[in-house]
Amino acid sequence: MDIFIIFTIFLSFVLQPSYGFEVIQPRNRTVNPDGSASISCEHNAKAKSVEDARLSAISPGKSRLLCQKGMLHCVNVSMYEENPNKWLFILLNIGPEEMTQTYQCEFTVKNEARLDDRKTGTQTILLPGQKEVAFINNPPPPLPPKPHHHQHRFKPLDLILIGLLALMFLYSCVITLCYIREKCGKSEPENSTYVEMRKAPPPRNPPLDMY
Repeated sequence: MDIFIIFTIFLSFVLQPSYGFEVIQPRNRTVNPDGSASISCEHNAKAKSVEDARLSAISPGKSRLLCQKGMLHCVNVSMYEENPNKWLFILLNIGPEEMTQTYQCEFTVKNEARLDDRKTGTQTILLPGQKEVAFINNPPPPLPPKPHHHQHRFKPLDLILIGLLALMFLYSCVITLCYIREKCGKSEPENSTYVEMRKAPPPRNPPLDMY
């Protein structure tokens, strides 16, 4: 009887279902033109509750927490719960430093045996978008040299305007000279004769016998 009980307990431990699960996340994500990228974290555990969901940045020699369930302020990261099995992390303002890191999802769930089980996923690599690739492959053309101000070249239209102004100036000069000559000619009458005015003779003295 004791052997049967021991054998039953042994089989219960051997045949006990496993509560292991997997964390699923993309192997790589392409950065959007606005400098953002989304990483979906998903688990397939038949759990009663998710105790923790987080995203960490992995660099050589260290791991840095970016955002997790219950965190109120995540720097440059937005987190959304699509359903209990799937969470979405959106990375914002991705720069050169963020491109050198990898990103790892992590879930802590409470299984049917009311035990916490924690698993991490395969790290995600960020890839540059089309805008960044085009900028790297096709650098901008060099700027044209600045024009020298002292080397001014007249255009045909400028030459025509200058010629018209010169003609108008000459025409106004000719009109002015003709007007002056006409005025001077009218000021002196034709066939004028100079007559010398003679002085009147002095009056003679009256004879004395008139008095």
